[in-house]
Amino acid sequence: MKLIQINFPIKREVQQESEACVMALGFFDGVHLGHREIIKQASKVADRKKLKLAVMTFFPHPSSVIPKGPKVTHYLTPLNVKAEIFERLGVDLLYVVEFNQQVAAIPHRQFVDDYLCGLRVKHAVAGFDYKYGFKGKGNMEQLVTDSNGRFEVTKVSELSQNSHKVGSTLLRDLLSTGKVEKVSDYLGRNYEMKGFMNGHGKAVEITIDSSYFLPCSGSYEVTVLYQGLRAKGICEINSRNEKGQLNIQLFHDSLIGQGELVTLEWNNFIADFDAWDFHAQENMLEARL
Repeated sequence: MKLIQINFPIKREVQQESEACVMALGFFDGVHLGHREIIKQASKVADRKKLKLAVMTFFPHPSSVIPKGPKVTHYLTPLNVKAEIFERLGVDLLYVVEFNQQVAAIPHRQFVDDYLCGLRVKHAVAGFDYKYGFKGKGNMEQLVTDSNGRFEVTKVSELSQNSHKVGSTLLRDLLSTGKVEKVSDYLGRNYEMKGFMNGHGKAVEITIDSSYFLPCSGSYEVTVLYQGLRAKGICEINSRNEKGQLNIQLFHDSLIGQGELVTLEWNNFIADFDAWDFHAQENMLEARL
């Protein structure tokens, strides 16, 4: 996969070197089931038309630049993790637009001219609620008008699961209330973080990107994935946590290593850690495994 960084104003060389493509549009935080449906539909069109499959995303989140509304400053998937997922999904071209005040002020028609037509988009695919251009005046209906017949547009309908709209906001709400075990229903996998381990036996420290969205304070059953091993343990989130640092107490396995890349899965919230019988729960978890 080729990653192309785009700054404002978009460089003519970037446009001239672009390849004809089908482009999936969105921020794609989490790359959840709804996002995967967008990419899946874009991939089908790209295969049919024999074009490159492209994704355009933004960094940072537009809400961190636009004055009004809630701010998103922590991510379910930091940019490098998101890029890895896109590559696994078969994306050929990843355009990352640096979102700033100048980009926020681009009129919707100019955005289409410069960032879509200028990058040789032949078919654009996005979710039903996708917005673009100054003050979000561009939407999926406007995109058809702004394309002016230069490319086709596919609008992907809302995806619902358990009577909830699948979306990044829902996932953040679940994590903010400790319901990590519910996340997989909408993410398609357990919530996970990549980091670097310092293993001292049953005590493991994991350094993560500090922009990750952490679950709310509490104690959690987690799994450390390292070289095919799945080591279960406890991670406690509280105000004393050093930024970007997580401490895991493993149940059975011991991990030794410094600076090793690992994945941390969040499995369950433990309601009352103080009353938790650690050894009894070790036996229960061992039986479950």
